Amino acid sequence: MADEEQSNNEEKEIDSEFVADEAPQGSAEPQGDAEQESAGGEAPDSMSRKLEALALELKKAKDAELRAYAEMDNLRKRTEKELDKNRQFALTAFAKDLLDVADNLERAYGSIDHANADFANIDKGVELTLKSLMKVLEKHGVEQLDPKGQPFDPATQHAIQMLESDEYEANTVIDVMQKGYNLNGRNIRPAMVVVSKVKAKVDTQA
Repeated sequence: MADEEQSNNEEKEIDSEFVADEAPQGSAEPQGDAEQESAGGEAPDSMSRKLEALALELKKAKDAELRAYAEMDNLRKRTEKELDKNRQFALTAFAKDLLDVADNLERAYGSIDHANADFANIDKGVELTLKSLMKVLEKHGVEQLDPKGQPFDPATQHAIQMLESDEYEANTVIDVMQKGYNLNGRNIRPAMVVVSKVKAKVDTQA
């Protein structure tokens, strides 16, 4: 009888040890599942926030790139405009010096007796030289102004005298003493002109 009780006690001790060993393992499984569920629930939100942040940074970078490109394009256009302007008017001083040469050639050509055969070669030489010079000036944007018969324009003409005229309306250029010149549309020397004016009324009752 004593042996049976001792045997039963030993079996109970073995069962209690087995239960004690198994209990922590059984209770650990729900805890692991909870941790996995918790981790699984936070990961999508965290990833979404990261993607939104990256998208915002990408948008900022693209905007900065577009602004930089626009600024560079504006700078390029301004630089090209300035260079073009400088190219247009870089020869102003040189062109003005050549105008004196053109004036002298025109005066020389005008003083030649074109009907005299003895001056035929000189006549032809001066004429060709003058035409050649004018072509070179025109090639570089120099335009000659000969406003005879045109309305007076103070922007490109300088009136040195005003005369009464029956042939022309008032304020009309009736003679050009010295031709004017533009360089690429900009006046570099006004024409010296004579301008018509209204005739004074004659008092017939006197």
